[in-house]
Amino acid sequence: MKYSNLYWYKTNIESGRLLLLLLIPIFLLGKTVIPQNSYRSFQIKMHNINQIEMCISNFGKFGQSTDLSYGLWWPKGTNHNYIWGAGTWFGAVDTVDTMVTVGYNFWNAASEYVPGLVNMSYSDPKAIIYIYPENWPPPAVNYPMAPKVSKSQQDSWCAYNDLNPNFHEPNDTKPIGLEVYQTVYAWNTPLLQNVIFLKYEFKNVSGHPLTGCYFGVHADCDIGKEYGTPGANDRTAGILNRLYLVQSESLLVDDLCYQWQEDSEPGWSEFPGVIGFDLLQTAFDLVEGEDKDVDGILDQYERDSVYYLNNLPPAMWDVDGDGLSDWRDPSEIPQLGMTAFKLPTLTHPPDKDSKRYLTLAGYNFITGEYEPWDTAPSPPEDQRFVQCSGPFDLASDSSVVFIFAIMLADWHNIYGSPDTAIAWIDNIVQATFDMNYLMPIPPSPPKLTVIPGDAQLTLLWDNTSEIEPDPFYEYAGKPGTPFYNPFYKQYDFEGYLVWKSITGKKDDFQLLNRCDLFNGIIFEDTIQPESIRIKASDTGILHHFIDTEVRNGFTYYYAVSAFDYNFAFDVMGNDTIITPVWTEGGKSVISTEPRRDPVNYTPGTFNFEIIKGNPLLQANLEVGISYPSKMNSDSLFVEFGTIKRNPTTSYPEYCAFLLDKNKTQLDSCKVVLPLDTSGYIVYYEFREYNGLSIKPLFIKTQTKGAVSIFDTIIRQSGTYPDSLLSVPARYINWAYRGNDFEIRWYAKNSGGPVNTISVRDLATGEIIPYKPYLENINTDSLGDGWCFRSMNQSSDTLIYGNAQTGTRSIYICSGKIGIARGWLDAEPRPSDNDVWIAKASTNLHPAPFGATIAIIPTPAKWRTDTTFKLNVKVVPNPYIVHNEWEYQPRSKRLKFINLPNQCIIRIFNLNGEILKTIIHNDTGGDEWWDLLSEKKLLIASGVYIFHIESKVGTQVGKFVIVR
Repeated sequence: MKYSNLYWYKTNIESGRLLLLLLIPIFLLGKTVIPQNSYRSFQIKMHNINQIEMCISNFGKFGQSTDLSYGLWWPKGTNHNYIWGAGTWFGAVDTVDTMVTVGYNFWNAASEYVPGLVNMSYSDPKAIIYIYPENWPPPAVNYPMAPKVSKSQQDSWCAYNDLNPNFHEPNDTKPIGLEVYQTVYAWNTPLLQNVIFLKYEFKNVSGHPLTGCYFGVHADCDIGKEYGTPGANDRTAGILNRLYLVQSESLLVDDLCYQWQEDSEPGWSEFPGVIGFDLLQTAFDLVEGEDKDVDGILDQYERDSVYYLNNLPPAMWDVDGDGLSDWRDPSEIPQLGMTAFKLPTLTHPPDKDSKRYLTLAGYNFITGEYEPWDTAPSPPEDQRFVQCSGPFDLASDSSVVFIFAIMLADWHNIYGSPDTAIAWIDNIVQATFDMNYLMPIPPSPPKLTVIPGDAQLTLLWDNTSEIEPDPFYEYAGKPGTPFYNPFYKQYDFEGYLVWKSITGKKDDFQLLNRCDLFNGIIFEDTIQPESIRIKASDTGILHHFIDTEVRNGFTYYYAVSAFDYNFAFDVMGNDTIITPVWTEGGKSVISTEPRRDPVNYTPGTFNFEIIKGNPLLQANLEVGISYPSKMNSDSLFVEFGTIKRNPTTSYPEYCAFLLDKNKTQLDSCKVVLPLDTSGYIVYYEFREYNGLSIKPLFIKTQTKGAVSIFDTIIRQSGTYPDSLLSVPARYINWAYRGNDFEIRWYAKNSGGPVNTISVRDLATGEIIPYKPYLENINTDSLGDGWCFRSMNQSSDTLIYGNAQTGTRSIYICSGKIGIARGWLDAEPRPSDNDVWIAKASTNLHPAPFGATIAIIPTPAKWRTDTTFKLNVKVVPNPYIVHNEWEYQPRSKRLKFINLPNQCIIRIFNLNGEILKTIIHNDTGGDEWWDLLSEKKLLIASGVYIFHIESKVGTQVGKFVIVR
């Protein structure tokens, strides 16, 4: 570790000499310093949604952990460090003084900021880091300037200021008068998994203008172990408006610095990568009468919306198509960019404000010479840098925004040099910023509810993630836009991951379950460990999960995240390479604890009733009571509806609909089942309604070879010989209903011969349409109708001819009825209005179609009779000092169990004096007591009496407390 909570100074005497570490106590420095990390509000948290693990703070520094050691590791999980400590510098001129407020000073690890806004105490409990989704969003009442919605998969936001003089170097620096609003963005998308964005908005709250302002990013990177000699081998360089040719693409890098080393690192399994910093947004550089970005708009009009609306065509209002008007789009407005890049040293550090200001301004503070560019690759050493931009003026109560990205990349044996590797990823970063962070994003997490039960917790979530369009499709789906992708899907939701933790800490969540759409998409993200990886295996979708691995009285934390599946593409010569991509969204965490049901609680029940369709389809429905208190007596209906062909796969799509008591649609789903002969059971669980979780099952019976779906043909009227009827076997297709059919004969042309039929489904009443099905793949989509079949053709009338050309059978929804081979004049024929009944086999399960099933609930209720005896207990009894429900030594509590839902608990000592009255009014049968009396005094050891008063009975009992 370089330094502890006291200041450690490191000094390189000469190359080859030992590093001198000098501990200087704070009191010898003659300054009053409150150690920042001794206060709860001085926070350091970690961003770790992607491959970068980086610490941030709410007092100016980043890339440094709570023990003041390293604070950026990459790749995730390796503990391979790339930043020792970093932060921003802000310099300004106040009358004649040059001042610099530092977020991090490599010389002593100091920061001159304190958490919160100017009018807040730095110990205010609201002056903390807000990070999505843990405690997001920041409270608007305290921070009206804070974002209300998240932009990335792991946003963070905090505010701090430099107005507390106790945190500034004495006799050297003083507050400038700044409030800083810090935002960090991180995505786990394939293109940005090695990138993190930092945004700083500096507001002038000094009460007067600030002139000659400069911004700087200062970092002491230290790839691997750099402190101590020998062995310091980092190199640093800057890039200013350099053109690279990478993979046949010309890439312009405008202002970037990077650090790398050309030797392997002891103990690392991989060769060290390169870390880069790119200034993406700086103060604007607008000079009246000039057109710095050569866009045909004079600088003074670049931010003038009225000028755009009155003088420019709409095509020039958003030229890059990112949805942000150009007068508000930093990427379309001239900026100062990087105006200096300096490499301060340990032997001659800029340890005073005057030196730091000169450094920001691009001067050699030792010689006074203007030397802004230390961009040439440095010799191997323990390096640090300051990336600078300025000057600019900042009016009172106005703000300026700076954004930069930190990126890491492998380069050894991949690219010829580290700067080429960082230039390639910087191109992606710059495009992301230029497009206002418009990119493919994963689905938002669904709304989650956790219902407590006895030794179980039921998780319910809605379908928000499934119906949410990917906003990137608005651009990827439009030909002619820079991000056009003809393979990109607008709705790309694929599945859910269900998570559990016993601490609530983000790194402690364990994967409980996975589920995904049954759509033929199967993949596994093998980069992640098996215990947390994304996987799709055509399971079907759930909207609830019951966790029985819980204990009453203990708190558990849950989250459900959603993941997607989409496509990226690249053109290599004449080949188009399509690559599947998937990402997981964030987690929204909630907690609860299981508890017993009240003793007077009667659980709800439900029954099924087939309203229409094949009774066997009742097996295609599973129902569970997941939210008992929301049950009512209103019936719900599940309708197995339309069958149609999927245009892409030609497979059948089966649909199911959830209807309310008025037959209004509440939810729907569809699944696609392959045409092979394998058996399938596919499910989709509807959202919870009226306390019920309803899961339609789509069952496809496994068959071997050809089978007959009709047992018999019953001739209800007419004289056609039974000997000429048969039920031949055939391969079952998707249209099999499992229902009986009525076949009624008539003449197609009035007065003509009886030559056609009408077919009615006796289970649903539906008239089956004629469709010219030929029993081949080309006409398979016509399989849900009827037709007359000869050897090579179908028709809607009998075909007269010989045994080869004449009608041989009647096809009806996947089944056949054999009739005479050819309709010769001498053979008998059906007469007008003859009726046959085709009886379906009961050995095969029907396709999920044509049934309406009613779910008739009986809600849970509270018993009010007094025919049962209360059996309330106190646990633990005796209470001895401490029990496992108590998470902290000072937290004392015991529990009353088996309570009615409404009752009064009174606690007495043996003298009959009442010590505590507890009103229990809950849907649970448990109640905690903190062992405090009405006067907030801790109860002493002894025997105590409890009395339960309720509408369903009374009870008296005893319990013991031992200390």
